[in-house]
Amino acid sequence: MVSASGLHAVMTREIALRGSRKVANKEYPFFYNPMWGHFGDGDETPPGTHYYTASRLKEFFWHMFDQVLLRPDIIELFEPSTLKVLDTDGASSFLTEHRLPDNNVGSDHLPILFKLNL
Repeated sequence: MVSASGLHAVMTREIALRGSRKVANKEYPFFYNPMWGHFGDGDETPPGTHYYTASRLKEFFWHMFDQVLLRPDIIELFEPSTLKVLDTDGASSFLTEHRLPDNNVGSDHLPILFKLNL
């Protein structure tokens, strides 16, 4: 996700607006990934889009598998305040009583919502 040879998605608009960077004489374009700001306890929404627990030494529990990636030329069309990890459709909660994704209601992934001013 962050590797220059991969998607090269950075967490700040400022860096993404540079357009690209050169690594070993090759130019790599940036994506802007605003999902970084929604990972963890930063706001009232769930701390990720997918919850998984396993019996192993290293476990993150919450993951942010669902992403928004924007090229620098459309960053200005993006409204950051509209980006949300949804936990309800307005009628039904997508979460269990323990605030984990409820597979019986929807998916094991929580949906995301954002707006571009086109």
